Amino acid sequence: MTEKDLYPSIDDLVRAKEITARTGNYCKSSGFDSLYDLVSCYERGELPEIKGAGPKTYIELNRLYQPMISLPSNSVSSQPDVNEVNEIMERLKSLKLHDFKRKAIYEKYDRFIQDYSARVQIWLTKIPLDVFVSEYLFYCDDKSLNIRYSYVNNLPETIDLKEKLKAEITRQFYLPEEDSISEEICNHYGLSCSVEFPVSYYLKYRCYPMFWILEKQLENCEDRDLNVLKKTFKVYRNQQPLTLTEFATQYSLSRERVRQIRKLIFEEILCPDSLFFNQYRNDWAHYKPETKDVIWEQDVQKYIDDEQSNFSAKFVLQILLNILYYDDYISYGGFAAPLQASCWKNAFLVNKRFSAVFDFDKFRTEFKLSLKKNKSTYSLDVVNYVGKCKCWKKYKADKKHDIAGIATDIIRYEFNLNPEMDGRIKLIVRKKRTIFDVMYEILRDNGNPMHISDIFSEFKRRMPKHYYSDPTQLRHYLLKHEAIACQNRKSVYVLKEWTHVKSGTIRNAVIEFLTKKRLPQPARDITDYVKQHFPGTNVASVRTSMFNDTQQRFVLFQDALFGLSRKKYPPKYERVDNALPSFTQRLADVEKFIVANGHFPFASSTNRGERIIGVWWIRITKGIYKIDEFKQKEIERVRTQYAGCEENKRLFQWNENCEKVKRFLLENHKTPTVATDKFLYHWLGRAKTDFIEHRMSNDQQHRYLELTKLM
Repeated sequence: MTEKDLYPSIDDLVRAKEITARTGNYCKSSGFDSLYDLVSCYERGELPEIKGAGPKTYIELNRLYQPMISLPSNSVSSQPDVNEVNEIMERLKSLKLHDFKRKAIYEKYDRFIQDYSARVQIWLTKIPLDVFVSEYLFYCDDKSLNIRYSYVNNLPETIDLKEKLKAEITRQFYLPEEDSISEEICNHYGLSCSVEFPVSYYLKYRCYPMFWILEKQLENCEDRDLNVLKKTFKVYRNQQPLTLTEFATQYSLSRERVRQIRKLIFEEILCPDSLFFNQYRNDWAHYKPETKDVIWEQDVQKYIDDEQSNFSAKFVLQILLNILYYDDYISYGGFAAPLQASCWKNAFLVNKRFSAVFDFDKFRTEFKLSLKKNKSTYSLDVVNYVGKCKCWKKYKADKKHDIAGIATDIIRYEFNLNPEMDGRIKLIVRKKRTIFDVMYEILRDNGNPMHISDIFSEFKRRMPKHYYSDPTQLRHYLLKHEAIACQNRKSVYVLKEWTHVKSGTIRNAVIEFLTKKRLPQPARDITDYVKQHFPGTNVASVRTSMFNDTQQRFVLFQDALFGLSRKKYPPKYERVDNALPSFTQRLADVEKFIVANGHFPFASSTNRGERIIGVWWIRITKGIYKIDEFKQKEIERVRTQYAGCEENKRLFQWNENCEKVKRFLLENHKTPTVATDKFLYHWLGRAKTDFIEHRMSNDQQHRYLELTKLM
């Protein structure tokens, strides 16, 4: 007799009613003819694969083979350890009294289930944590087979879930509260566990700093659409939002595409159904205060300060409106849809029961218009004003005082008019600011002389909508203003009331100095006084300014002394004709010099007479001195007539400079630099370029090569 004959067949088990006929049929159809075949599978550590069998079939078979074989190593005893059960249950009970730890256990239970096969997830997700703990956590594997739709193949995963759950309950029991809060923030919001602020905030207020958390989430997100939100809306305080064109240029997009994305953001993110904000809707509940008629930016500023957030109050109001207040409030001055500019300076929320009967947009427009038309000073009774105005959609007498309170707030924040003790608002006739006023304010606020271009930049900042586009358009207002004076002729302006700077021109300073003196003064003394107020000037400039005075207010005396034409000086001071030579005289001097010397006069000559007419000739030919058409023709005549002499001048000048470089090389044994001789350094550079580009004569090339050998 074989060992197999010692075990009953499947048919014998059915006849003895050890198993049902259904179980017997399943076993025979799967190739198991006797109990020996089933026991052999279990002895090998395998589960018999019976086609179509359910939990009840395996439970019937388990009763047969369990007394005959040893339990697998991963099985638990049929009777749980009482001490273990009591310990785990006490820990779980204490965790349920702690918000974070209770929530963490339930979330970990759901997360553990998601790690298993889809078939196991189907039946485990139908079992709450409390039921699983009480009915399955501490019992043998067979108990799990009583779960509907559970199979023997699922037992390893069920056992693994039990062990993980026990370990997590123990870990959470011994975890400090601070670590538990930090772990919750990390898991729930995807932030770093090392951040201490949200933990300390929760311990103090027993709620999450949601604005701080949201700001960190936005910072960590580089999604293009959210970048449009952060850059083109005023999300942060002290932020200057980018225009569509600026953002498009920065991110290499078309302006139209940016507009489309912005419209999408407004419709899908900045809306009550936004998934971005509403995924943690329950965590925002503590921000909903007692019912108020109106909520201003100032009312939510405390949230921003307490949570150390950089969000703008307008953005905070938008978030609260979308998450908490949408059913009860309507927004004014908030984030507007694309191409819809808001006329409000501030953002605020008004209860819908008031906005349904009163048009606050129209009220602001009408009140602003009444301020412009106001021609007298008086105290405004806001209640009577609201009761008589035409902004009612549907007049409600019982809401008049409440709406008057909201209107008072609007007047205070939008128009900077504070109510008096009796609630009235004093309206003062305000003179409209003119450009003259703005010019004065710019200089007064700056406190120092300003160039007209700097004044224009500040003017456009203060009045960005003004159509002026060029600084010279402001010159009329600066010159005509009674309190503004110019400083020299370089478009620099000052206030006449200032004592630390001097207004006027160099000639004004000269007149002021000579007025105080009884006798004519030398140019050096005059210049020393003028330089106190105009440090950039020199003696030559002051002398030229006095000579060129079209009003002939200055007189030249012998010994190079200067005085005023309106003053009388002692007879011993003889006047000298201080008129500058005429154009005809100067041109004649130039022609005489060319005929005598064979070249045009040099402005750098050591001879004073040649240097004077040389400087005059350069300034005339370069257009520094303005001349009429007749004089211009005379200049062209001289240049044409003495063209050969002009070429001689250039050759003479080139040869002279070449000799200067040669002397420098022989004396210093090195080439000139910017520090040693700036003029010769740049002349050598130009000579090298002319040599390379073949712009030199044969003689010049020969002399340049001699210089290179010396170098």
